[in-house]
This record gives sequence, structure tokens and C-alpha cells, in this order.
Amino acid sequence: MSQDSYRPSFNLSRMDASVAQPVRLFFASAFLWLVLASMIAVITAIQLKDVSFLGGCSLTTYGRLKALESNLFTYGWLTNALFAINLWLMSSLTRFELKNAWLANVGGVVWNLTLTYGAYQILMGKMNGFSLLEMPKEVALASWLGFLLAALWPAVAFSRRPTGHVYVSQWYILGSTLVFPITFALTQLLVLWCPAQGVLQALVHSWYYQNLHLLWFASSAIAAVYYFVPKESGRTVAAYYLSTIGFWTFFLFASWTGPATLLGSPLPLWVQSVGVVAALLMLIPFAILAIHFLGTLSWNRGISQSWNNTTLRFVLVAIFALILWGLLFAVSSTRGFNAVIRFTAFTVGLEHLLSYTFVSFVIFGAAYFILPKVTGMSWLSSKLVHLHFWSCAIGTVSLLIITLLGGWQQGGGLRADWPSVIFPTVLLLIGHIAFGINAFGVLIAKLSSGYESTHA
Repeated sequence: MSQDSYRPSFNLSRMDASVAQPVRLFFASAFLWLVLASMIAVITAIQLKDVSFLGGCSLTTYGRLKALESNLFTYGWLTNALFAINLWLMSSLTRFELKNAWLANVGGVVWNLTLTYGAYQILMGKMNGFSLLEMPKEVALASWLGFLLAALWPAVAFSRRPTGHVYVSQWYILGSTLVFPITFALTQLLVLWCPAQGVLQALVHSWYYQNLHLLWFASSAIAAVYYFVPKESGRTVAAYYLSTIGFWTFFLFASWTGPATLLGSPLPLWVQSVGVVAALLMLIPFAILAIHFLGTLSWNRGISQSWNNTTLRFVLVAIFALILWGLLFAVSSTRGFNAVIRFTAFTVGLEHLLSYTFVSFVIFGAAYFILPKVTGMSWLSSKLVHLHFWSCAIGTVSLLIITLLGGWQQGGGLRADWPSVIFPTVLLLIGHIAFGINAFGVLIAKLSSGYESTHA
């Protein structure tokens, strides 16, 4: 483990102190939602094998709990954590001091209150039939305003940056921050408020789903990887001149991959073909990302050295997950392969590979670096860090093997049942609890210390 993760208490820089309150709020909210979503995930995993488990109450039926788990993980854990990471990264890169931290705090509170209300409505059965749009439409405006107040500060920091070099991390943060509110507003309008007719509604939903995962989650996580790989390894990014091509091809093609998830639907064949071509063209930015990240860490024993650094250990796993996802997504978007794995556990494993093994592992690594910066406190226990990493690593690899291979067997007619994921979800829950104890220990220690000192 890296030594800087366990250094003693220290004073905060002016930049860190200016963003400390909203960053701590976002992280604390994210950790709570993660643990809650993990507990629900264990319940739904058990229900897949025993349909009678907690089936006597309408509140705990599989349909409601699965939708609740997905929304808490997506909008509670991932989004709150990326609020914190994007704000801190952009402020660090631009030397921006946030003067109106209370507005970001208000945005975080509004976002989490609307999520709480939406989660309650899902439990009550008042939900929509579109994945990750299950919350009732009346929460949309408040969620949108909360997002703007919480997430647009990186754009403000970028606009007030001193003249000079613009880092590739800033491109991805700015792109993700600006794309999501537009995507969210248009989707709410065309799917829930003024529903489009026929298959166009499904097309808009697939467009939103892919933009959410690629242009908000993955883009923000890629920005963090671009920051932490050179920062923690002390190396320059390999073939950095390719970053412009990688950025524009990523944002250009990612938004068109939605139809690739609707192969075999009533959509016109040419629309489906556009999605397939876009999915295959996504191999271009993923190849560039692989060259940048693995090329930087692979020479002169860089990977083995990264394994001894807390942040880079998580980030390294995430890098391999991103590359694997890009390959599997391109292959699974072809018509022949998609016909086999469609509606199987394979699609679940593919989503888990991106949203958890890539994005969440980047968040874990970033949190181990950023939290001491915004609290001035050291991590409580290196044993909890080890428990967190190995529980989550073993759990996510087990879940990927079970879902990807099990999904292929389902599609090939070799098995009819849904593969059990109870063991890996329990491991993930253990890791998340260990992480939460360590993280809240740092946050509580900060509160009890009663100081907020800064230095230039």
C-alpha cells in the first residue's frame, strides 16, 4: 500500500479547503448509498435462486428491489462519487478556489433528497418501465436542478483557469459534465413527459442508457485515470499526442451505440446497423486508451510498482476492465454473437464490467487519494483497505465469470436457469462495509477534530 494513504494529519491547502465541504458531502452520500445498494443486491441475488425469499410482502418483491438497487447504485453511489471526484480534479488542475461551496452543498442535498423520494416511490410500486428511469417523472426537474448545482462547478473552474496547457483529464470532465444534463432533459421529455410514438421511445431510452454509462460515468472515470496514472507513477503518459483523437472519437461514437443494444427489435435495420458500426468504431478510442495507460505503466516494472500503491492498484484493475469491456462490447454488438447472448446473464455481466469493475474501482482508488486531502486525516486501518480490495476484486471477478460464461451457456441452450451470484455479491458487500467503515472513520475524525486550517 502507498505510504501517503496513512500519513499523519496535515493542514489543507487553500484549494483543498475551498472544495472540502462539498467533496466530503458527496463522498459521504455515495458511501451510504453504496452500502445500502449492496445489501439489496444480496437480497435480490438470493431471490433469483429462491423466489419465495421475502416474497410475502409487496415491498420486497424482486421487481421492486432490483429496480431500487439499480437506481441507488447508479444515481446514489456512482453519481455522488463522480460529483466529488470531478470537482476536486478540475479544481486541482486549474488551481481553482471555490467561493460558493454552499451552492454545491445545496445541489448535493437536492439531488439526494430527490433520489430518496424516487426510491420510496419505487418501493411503493409507482415506477416507470424503463431501466434507470423507474423513478416518477415529477422528480425530474428537481434532480436536473440538483445536478446543475452539484456538477457544473468543474465547468466554472475550467472557465476561470489561468491560460496555459489544458490537460486531457479536463476535456473528459468538461465533456461529461455538459453532456449528461442535456441527455437527461431530452430523455425525460421524449420518454416520460411527452412520450415519443412507437419504437422511437425505445431508441431514445437506449440512447440515454449508453450516454449515461459512457459519456457520464466512463468519461469521468477516464479523466481520473488520466490524472492518477502519471501523478502516482511519476511518468508521462505514453503517446500523449494521440489523446485528441481518443477524446473526439470516444465522444463521437459512444452516443451512437444505443441501437446496438436493440438488435432484433422492430427498429429499421439501418438504424440497428448504425449502432453496430458505432460499437465497432469504439475500438479506436479504447485502443488509444490502452496505449496511454498500459504503455505508461508497463515499462520498467511499472505495473509491479503500481501494485504497491493503493490508488494505482484499484486503477490498474479498472484499466484492464475498461479494455476488456471495449472488446466484449464490440464483439457482442455483432448480429451473430448478439443473437446468442441477447436477454441472458451475459448482458448483466457486461454492464457490471463497465459500471463496477471499471468505474467503481476508479472511484475507490480516487477516494483513497482525495479523502485525506480534503480532511487532513489519515486512513484508520490498512487492514480494512486490504480487506476492501481483495473482497471486491475476488467478488467482481467471480461475478463476471458466472454471468459472462453463464450467459453464454444460457444463449447456447446449455442451461435454462439463471446462474447464482450470491457468493460474489456477499463478497462485494463485505468489501463495501470495510471501505465504508474506513471512510466514515476519516470523515468522523475530521468532524471531531474541530479544525479547518489552511496554508498557501
